[in-house]
Amino acid sequence: MLALNVTIGADPELFIINSKTGKVVSSIGLIPGVKGDPYVDECMPRGFGLETDNILAEFNIPPCRTKEEFVNSIEWMKNYIRSFVQAKNPDYDIKCSASEIVDDDQLQSSEAKLFGCSVDYNAYTEDANPKPKGETTNLRSAGCHIHCGYDNYNPKTSLDLIKLFDLYLGVPSILIDGDDRRRKLYGKAGAFRLTSYGFEYRVLSSYMMSSVKNIERMWTWIDNALYAFNHGLFCKDQHAVIEAINKSDKKIAEAICKKYNIAI
Repeated sequence: MLALNVTIGADPELFIINSKTGKVVSSIGLIPGVKGDPYVDECMPRGFGLETDNILAEFNIPPCRTKEEFVNSIEWMKNYIRSFVQAKNPDYDIKCSASEIVDDDQLQSSEAKLFGCSVDYNAYTEDANPKPKGETTNLRSAGCHIHCGYDNYNPKTSLDLIKLFDLYLGVPSILIDGDDRRRKLYGKAGAFRLTSYGFEYRVLSSYMMSSVKNIERMWTWIDNALYAFNHGLFCKDQHAVIEAINKSDKKIAEAICKKYNIAI
């Protein structure tokens, strides 16, 4: 079965920081919009929105069909958020990192202790992933969640694609993103949510949108995964893929990328 008329979107998260101190600033009370009711500025093109998620700033972009659309959409929102927070305080900036340790004074609200509006799942077991407990840690993580839509949607196709996304996106990201803390909370192999149009892939971190080059890498890797699926190619090394992602194991990731000709 082919995935037809594919579109790629995203709802990434990022940190707000004080550029003078380097410390994380909570987005609560700073960024407008909440889950289910994003803020849409009159200057935003259709399909864009902004909201808080825990202490993070989260945004969404419309479905994209080309690398140029994907890169430009993410960069547009990064620049918008940077300008928005700097209008509130010129020392504020954005940071696209996988995880940060946040000071207690930024974690006092109930929202700052709430992780995840709904559970995500493991594509290999199809079980729900454990939900982190925000009141027990000052570690906060930011994801770059990829949304894949296609016309002939069905759950089995989505699960097969998620496993290929692990191979072609999750594994090479280990060689780009050096963070090994985020997966204590989120982003283990096969992390996903099903949607009415396809699925949300939740393995990648915010670091993967920290530069135009990284955003372009994501699009290329997505293309590779879709090509493999549409040509009946599947991963025969799932155990190694899971281990590479969950343990942030660069040695295993390098071997897999070499075997499957995945360019970094």
